[in-house]
Amino acid sequence: MEKIQGTVKQVRASSNRIPYYTFSLEEYPCSFYNKGNGTLSLLKTPPKPGEQSASLMIQSSDRSLLNSNESIFYFAFHPKDKLIDLYYSIVRPGIFTHFTFLFLYFLILLLNALGAYRYPKQDIFTHLIKGYLLLIFLLMFL
Repeated sequence: MEKIQGTVKQVRASSNRIPYYTFSLEEYPCSFYNKGNGTLSLLKTPPKPGEQSASLMIQSSDRSLLNSNESIFYFAFHPKDKLIDLYYSIVRPGIFTHFTFLFLYFLILLLNALGAYRYPKQDIFTHLIKGYLLLIFLLMFL
């Protein structure tokens, strides 16, 4: 990853449910984009035109595209957005893995419900049910 700095020249917002922004810097002719992948993208701060000393990260292999008219994927426009971008770069490319874990969590939830029914005096099953419900909601809505 390489850090790029510049001044934001132009910002274009998408018209999606979860917006993403394509912008250009005055120092480079290319444009930069990072699609909004999920609900957490709504917490990211959008770039503003004229914003001085904007810093973002790009892949080292995209360094040669800086002087072209191509669009380059950026990472972490604001420092507080690094964790959100990191989460989506790890989780979202593997959508099959995402649904597999969702199915496994649901299966384990059912087994814990069976355990809670079979052994009603042990609270461990109710705590595990709450934990797996939380994991299922996190995977479904993030």
